[in-house]
Amino acid sequence: MYASAPSPPFQIYSRGPEAEPIALHEPPSDTPDVPEALVQDLWAQQRFDTSALETTDDAPVQVLTPGTLNPDAGPDFQNAHVRIGGVDWRGHVEVHNTSGGWFEHDHHTDPRYDSVILHVTLHADMWTGGLLRADESTLPELVLFPRLETPLRELLHAFHTRATDDALPCGPRWDEVPIEERQDWIGHLAQKRMAEKRDRLSFTEEEGLEVALHKRLFAGLGYAKNDVPMSTLADRVPPGVLRPLNGPREREALLLGTAGLLPEPGDLLEADRTTADYAMDLRDRFRRLQVRHDLSPMPETAWTFFRLRPANFPPIRIAQAAAWYGGDAFMSGTPLSTLRQALRDVDPASTLRTLLEVSPPVFWRTHYHLTKSAKEHAAGLGTSRIDTLLVNAVAPVLLRDAHRRNEEAQVDATFDLLRGLPAPRDHVVRRFRDLGTEVDSALEAQGLHELYRAYCTEGGCLDCQIGQYLLDRG
Repeated sequence: MYASAPSPPFQIYSRGPEAEPIALHEPPSDTPDVPEALVQDLWAQQRFDTSALETTDDAPVQVLTPGTLNPDAGPDFQNAHVRIGGVDWRGHVEVHNTSGGWFEHDHHTDPRYDSVILHVTLHADMWTGGLLRADESTLPELVLFPRLETPLRELLHAFHTRATDDALPCGPRWDEVPIEERQDWIGHLAQKRMAEKRDRLSFTEEEGLEVALHKRLFAGLGYAKNDVPMSTLADRVPPGVLRPLNGPREREALLLGTAGLLPEPGDLLEADRTTADYAMDLRDRFRRLQVRHDLSPMPETAWTFFRLRPANFPPIRIAQAAAWYGGDAFMSGTPLSTLRQALRDVDPASTLRTLLEVSPPVFWRTHYHLTKSAKEHAAGLGTSRIDTLLVNAVAPVLLRDAHRRNEEAQVDATFDLLRGLPAPRDHVVRRFRDLGTEVDSALEAQGLHELYRAYCTEGGCLDCQIGQYLLDRG
């Protein structure tokens, strides 16, 4: 691992297939000072020529999902989906003005950045094409400046003069659009968004749809800050490994050990006896399981605790996931058939919530992690988190299952389920409620999220049915 930035390589970077290669050691002297936030905007909005993208070593790049901007410590974008050289990668994306920012910020020594799948730089410099992660693996890199379709100074001016608030473009005229017009468009977008969730499910034919359910449930427990490491954990410990294990401690040991979250003995010097005994027992069990299953633990730094409520700390979330595989819990048997049956019940929402509301062992009622105890609290999943899992994990799986089996009745029942679930109280829903729009269901909320993400924040008024209605009337 490097203690400081290595000596710079002499980098030859070609500006395109027909351009003469040039040696770059720093951006041109007349380059304006560009805030990194502008480069993040360019990546988030894909405001460059995305056709025939290539990394600095000529591997073709297709951006399927640019990821979600991370407001906290760690890589700039989380949960990105990028195809590089024909291989799909899911993970983080880091953005800088120049490649040298990777070393200036010591990312080459920080294991949290080992999960970065792509480095995006505005300008090529002497470091371009020579970036390494902390594990000394090479990092693919994309240079944006040659792909910009708008002059950089114009982009910079627009960035500095942009409105300071982020009000919806049509907010002042929202009431001019008939309710039926709005509802039709929001309903259409809800169907589109759920179809995208259905089609993004990741699994091979050999693994089966059950593995996709396993991955989505784990990712849903991770929230935005830990969905990527939870997905990685789900990949490393599939259902077929969890099910045969005997007892909750074995499952917790395997998952928490693979996650890299079991404390070292030195971390337990100030722990009470109950905490220390539980943690050491899990360590002993994991040592045996690790050999049996040939598992390599994830780095502890892959996980985020910063600005998380204790109830969302990764260890307790992982213990909750382990409980889904215990006893007669629904993931311990045949989960797809169980979900199909629940969907046919008189009150499917209630039945499905019951399936997901299992609690981990009593130890977790006084613990959020494995180094010290806490005040007694509920250790199971709350109703709002369960409803989010139903929307983001269970419903897409049921839709994919119905699509595969050509079961239109199951498609209809799944959308009826979403109509019966309450809308979340997130910032997007609040925006539209502030405009006077009643949001009664999770399905409507999905439509509003799609409207906000794909149109409102992208300036897509000309392609939006609501925007078109207002533009036609001047």
